[in-house]
Amino acid sequence: MNKFTAVTQRGRTFHSKVRYLGLTATVAMFGAGASLAIVPGKVEESLINRSLTGGTISVTIAWMAWVLTVRPQVTLSDESVTVRNFVTESVIPYGQINRVSVSDGLTFKLRDGSEIKGRVVGTSMIGQLAGYPSAKLLRCKILPFMSSADPHENERIVQTFSLSLRVPLIVAALHALLYGSLRYIFHVS
Repeated sequence: MNKFTAVTQRGRTFHSKVRYLGLTATVAMFGAGASLAIVPGKVEESLINRSLTGGTISVTIAWMAWVLTVRPQVTLSDESVTVRNFVTESVIPYGQINRVSVSDGLTFKLRDGSEIKGRVVGTSMIGQLAGYPSAKLLRCKILPFMSSADPHENERIVQTFSLSLRVPLIVAALHALLYGSLRYIFHVS
């Protein structure tokens, strides 16, 4: 019988199951912002003001939900593990990993003494009580790669700031389309 874990696996990529909550929140926030634009409320505000208010609120909250829940992932390749967190992406050659700790979420302890946390399995009370089964699953998947890797001095860890604007641009474009439809097709003012 399989143990429940809080991660899903597609090929060699692992995502948190919390991402489904983030996807739902992203869609819900677009709906909330759209309803702010459509429904005039008690004060007769212009459509452009309602659209800007609803669009700004939904873009901001949808993007935050996306960054905090959908974005974190861990991807395994033959040479390295890529850890994508909220706003950073780290490519860690297996030879540079000293060990993978699962006592407080997923943490990569590196040969130089530093560490990188994998936010795909973050610190939580539920995880702590359950013994972090998701982190243990990931460690089991990573260990075979680590055992066959030799540490090379020329291998280096690459950390980059990585924050896509795709989600807020899509949500903003959908709001602009909604505004255009209401204004020019349905003649709402």
